[in-house]
This record gives sequence, C-alpha cells and structure tokens, in this order.
Amino acid sequence: MRRWATVRKGSRARAIRLLAATAVAIVATLPRPADAGLATADLARAEQRLVRVFHQHGLAYPPRAATLIALKNEGRLELWADDGGKSTFVRSYLVRATSGRLGPKLRQGDLQVPEGLYRVSALNPRSRFHLALRLDYPNDFDRARGDEEGRTLLGGDIMIHGDRVSTGCLPIGDAAIEEVYALASTMGIEPISVIVAPVDLRRTDVSTALARVERAPHWLPGLYAELARAMAPFPLAASAELQALPPRKQAPGKASCRAYDAADCERRCRAGEAASCARAGVLFRDGRGTPRDPGRAWSMLTTACKRGDATGCGALGDLLLADDGALRDTSRAALLAKSACDAGDGHGCATLARLCTDKLLYPSATAACDRDEVDRLRRRAVAKLGRRCTGWGAYDCFTLSTIYADGDPDTARLFARMSCQAGDPGGCDELGFLHQLDGEVAQARALYEKACGAGYTRACGRFGGTIAAAPQTTVASGG
Repeated sequence: MRRWATVRKGSRARAIRLLAATAVAIVATLPRPADAGLATADLARAEQRLVRVFHQHGLAYPPRAATLIALKNEGRLELWADDGGKSTFVRSYLVRATSGRLGPKLRQGDLQVPEGLYRVSALNPRSRFHLALRLDYPNDFDRARGDEEGRTLLGGDIMIHGDRVSTGCLPIGDAAIEEVYALASTMGIEPISVIVAPVDLRRTDVSTALARVERAPHWLPGLYAELARAMAPFPLAASAELQALPPRKQAPGKASCRAYDAADCERRCRAGEAASCARAGVLFRDGRGTPRDPGRAWSMLTTACKRGDATGCGALGDLLLADDGALRDTSRAALLAKSACDAGDGHGCATLARLCTDKLLYPSATAACDRDEVDRLRRRAVAKLGRRCTGWGAYDCFTLSTIYADGDPDTARLFARMSCQAGDPGGCDELGFLHQLDGEVAQARALYEKACGAGYTRACGRFGGTIAAAPQTTVASGG
C-alpha cells in the first residue's frame, strides 16, 4: 500500500505553513508609516539578528551597498556587503523551494526562476508570502532577447519572499525574509544588486552549466559568461575536504559508544571508530542531549564520512542544509544522502525523500523526485531502520516517525512517543508537532519545552520562537 503517497488534509509542508500562520505569538504591531501593516517589533528583532552577524564579521551596519547572489542548483541565497570597495560575505539563506528547471525564464507561465543581473525595484510589506523584494524582471536584456525571438508575454512579479512555495520566485522563509527586508528598508533599494545564476559559476565552468539546461537558447552562453564575470568579485574558497566526499565505498557502522553520550562517542571517534564519529556528529548537529555545536558536528561527520560510514555521510548532508555560511548546498546534500541510502543507511534514504517532497531539488541524476521515487525511498528507509526504540534505536524511531507522519499519523505518534521516552529529544519534538497538527496545543508546548531543554534547538523555535530563540548555524570551516 502506498501509505505515504498522500497526507491527511494536504501535505506536511502545507501543514507547516498553516501552523506558522496560526502560531501562538502575540506581538505589538505598530507599523512604520512607510510600511503599513508590518509589525515593527518583528522587523526590529530580525534586524538586530542581522546586525549581530555584521558585527561578527567586523562590518558596519548598514553597509554602503549589498549584493544578493541566488544559486538555483545549490538552493542558496548569499548576502554580501560592500563597505568601501571590497565585498564581504555575510551569511546565506536556504531557498526553500525550486520552480521549473535550470535555465532562464522565457515567457509568462513557464514557472522558471529568471537568470541574470537584476535590481530590487520595490518592497512589498503586504505580500501573500509575508514580505517580498520585487526584482526588475524583465529587464532590458530580457526584453531585447524577447523582441529578437518574438516573445511578447515575458511574465513578471518575480520576488524574493517568505514562506516555502514558488512559481518562479525565490522563497527563503519568513524569518529570513524579515532580515533581508529589514536591510533593504534601512539602506534603501537603490544600492542592492541581485545576481541569479543556475549554478555557482565560481566553482562550475560555463560549459558544464550549459549542459544542465534543456534546449538552451543561442544567447545563453554569453549570459552565463557575463554572470561568471559578475560573480568573480565575490570569491568563496571551496572546501577541498567536502569536494572529496562521498567516498566510493561506505556502509552503515555500528557504534560502540553509549547512546546519546557525546563525550563517549567523541572519545571513541578519536580512537578510530567511524560509527562513533557519526553518532557524535548527529548529537552535536542537532543538540540531542548536548549543546548544539555545528563546528564539532562538521569535524565528526566529515571524519566519519571519509572513513566510509554511510550514516556520517548522510548526516553531513543535513548539516549542509542548515549551514548559514558558504557551505549550504542542497545539491551536495542530496548527493551525500543518495550515497548513504545506496550504501544501506535508512536515514540517508529518508533525507533524500524529504528533499524531494519539500521541493528543494531541481531535476537531476541524483533524484527523479516523482511520487514513485519518493515512495521507493521511503520503503527503503523503513526496511533499513530498526524498530527497537532503545539505545541508538531511538534515533531510528525518530526518523521512522517523520516518514509515517505523511499518511499514517497513528504509527508516526507511536514511533515518536517511543523515541521520546527512550531519550531522543528529536522524538519529543516530532511528537509535539503531531500533537500541534491535531490542535493539542498544551501537549505540544510541553513536548517542545522538553526537547528544547535537552538542547534540541529546532524545538526552541516552535510557536513563532516564543519558547526560545534558536542560535545561528554556521559551520566554522565554511568561510
């Protein structure tokens, strides 16, 4: 039975959007005169988060100019600040949904995200997707190519906005768009440039990028060469360590360290046990019973993956998705998850299925992402994961609960409850989410607080962040 093909009352992503819209967060709403309808307190908090990041980089706020670089294949929106002739990388945001395929936008209704050099033409404080920055698509280049080819209906209303849905736009989530919108409101839209590229053309040559585009127009090589030149002043050092992963040979290992004991797992990792490196990395990555530490998670998970531990490789992909720095890369995360899944790691199969259902991947050889493929990945995950929710099995049961949540909520609750009772705070968080879906707010809050108290930072941001504020996630080696 294809028990995961449908979700009660719509998809899990739709449920998340509904919960976000009805979150229990009451904030004073005195709007700015120029931004009527926008909660000043929310915007001020978002701006303060961004100010702290600027100061961490030794940058003045606001900057004289800023550049946003959107990389479609990598699912990353980069923020760069120009504080006097030199651009400095500030942070990245996850692009939370793809639309269409790699390649430029040609006409209205093709669902393509435009590719080119753009400016911000307007701010929209009343967007259907929380807040939005409007891009000046179609620009002179787009109109000239349209005139040459007899295309008159080029489309428009292309935005960088909140939420996680897209029909040709760049959705980065509500918290992220609040930061970007606050920056644009403070510095003005005139000094903000936007580069939208199919792939990171600082690390991928133009010919390789062109090979990813079906039926590329004759002028596309020239555009991609121009985008590559435009991105050259924004250098990012590639991680040689990451480029060498995943290894050709890997398999899931069995850790001998005590379950959820980060110190013991780290000690055994240093003694050479790859599986313990993977478990330590998962604990530090998520804050499962130990303070969250992305830098130590990176060290543990890259070590595990290099040594051929499939669980470590798949978990490393999840860490890349959460990174606020230069390592964020959905395509690399998918590659690591697929390699782990193919090697027999159920968590990797579940991660790849989630990347598909969340629409974070453009069509590629890594994952077809149609319904049959997602069902196949979930069946493989269920077959590989253990069902004894004790010891490290509690982590398996957490992942099982996330799989069954799409279509079989009773089974999902069972696994989440057993995972939580066995000591995995992720299981408590997932159980809280399932209670919240059913309107059981008090039970959900108690479980979120339990998970947050155990270090699981994802739970700390529930209910609009009213439990606690989740810290920024930047892997130290990400540059």
